[in-house]
Amino acid sequence: MNWRGKMIGGSIGSFLGPWGALAGAAAGHVFVDRKEAATAEKQSLRLLAVTAGALYELAGADGRYTVTEDKVIRSILAEINRNVGTALAPHELAYLIDDAARIDRSLARLATTVRGNPHLARAAVSWLWRVAVSDSDENSREAACIGSFAQHVGLSEEELRHSALLYTRSAASASDKDRHEACSVLGVLYHADAALIKTAYRGLSQKYHPDKHAGLDPDIRALTAEKFAQVKAAYDTLTVETAHAWFAKQADSGRLAPAAAESAVCCFACGQKSRLPSLERIVSARCPTCQTLLAFERDLAEALWT
Repeated sequence: MNWRGKMIGGSIGSFLGPWGALAGAAAGHVFVDRKEAATAEKQSLRLLAVTAGALYELAGADGRYTVTEDKVIRSILAEINRNVGTALAPHELAYLIDDAARIDRSLARLATTVRGNPHLARAAVSWLWRVAVSDSDENSREAACIGSFAQHVGLSEEELRHSALLYTRSAASASDKDRHEACSVLGVLYHADAALIKTAYRGLSQKYHPDKHAGLDPDIRALTAEKFAQVKAAYDTLTVETAHAWFAKQADSGRLAPAAAESAVCCFACGQKSRLPSLERIVSARCPTCQTLLAFERDLAEALWT
């Protein structure tokens, strides 16, 4: 194992008890002759190691760990590796990632690492959101983990909400309240496509249709009729929406335009070019590179664009 390998091992090992202490001591022996350069590199490697552990911990918060989440985690860590200037070789980064998954309480350790550095704290929250939404939308456990993390690193609720705007529809502005309420009535997620909305509507309308309860007590008929009206209103709200309610950044001109199926767009965050999916899936379309949503309500799209 060369000195860089020992350094990587020491960065991870410092979190892992007695064996980690031995690894750290071995790495420390090397630092005698490379103290100044090695100190900065050790800090970068520790950031990579504890971030890797934190991302794995978040990914497993819902009780499962997917191939998609693993791919996004490795992509994020490769970006961090380039940005901190450590430039670990691919096999060295893979070694660090595979071992860092064993770090316990890694989210808390990452919070301690970035606390006091607002720029790094906000970046860490973005990394967490990217993993949380990588295999669908975030779930309540992942959102709770990110909320707790943001609180521990000193970010305000407004900063947390702002960080989520690029990644999750649950952070949408009050102008999108009608869609949230309609989805709640039908029992579907915010990003549900047209087929799911239609299926939910059919099931509920059959359940609460007045004809189904014609022989029941008048009070019960009144309640079911009211519920049927709510279901119908929610369905109407969702089905009258078109892609023109969403705006994207055109790939060729960089200008804002109504989102259209199969149109070429670029990510608001990283600039990566991609193509929007079919009309009913535009609401959930994400950048393949940084997991940012590709289309937003007009007000938010304009804010992001400027």
